[in-house]
Amino acid sequence: MIRALVVAILLLLGVIVWQRGSVSIAHRAADQAASSRDAMEIERDAARAEADAAAKTLKAERGSAAAANNLASKYEKEKNDAQKASDRLIADLRAGNQRLHQRWQASVATAELSAAAAAGSQPDGRADDRIESAGRAIGAAAQCDAQVRALQAYAMLCSGGAR
Repeated sequence: MIRALVVAILLLLGVIVWQRGSVSIAHRAADQAASSRDAMEIERDAARAEADAAAKTLKAERGSAAAANNLASKYEKEKNDAQKASDRLIADLRAGNQRLHQRWQASVATAELSAAAAAGSQPDGRADDRIESAGRAIGAAAQCDAQVRALQAYAMLCSGGAR
């Protein structure tokens, strides 16, 4: 009977040791699962942060592209306005509604001279050439002004100064 009791106690001790190992293995598995879960949550949060940053960047780029397109259309409008102003000035000069500055009026000052002296004082030879030159000069200056304004606005946009 003692033998049976000793065998039963040994058997119980064996079951306890075996259970203790199983519990230890289960605890390790639970710890590994928890650390894996934490790592996955960190990766998820990093992926969300990256997606949010990409969305913000895309939104900013779309806004910059729209602003740049607005600047480009404004520049094209100003350039066309400058060309129209130049064409209008040329038409007004030809019609006599506008007059050139005195330094462009060389033929007026030499009108009373002889034909030979007048021809020598006019290297381009014609009033139409003076009118065309004046119109081109004014038109080119206006187009340059429009281009400078557009480039300055674009530089401000790129540097974040004008939103």
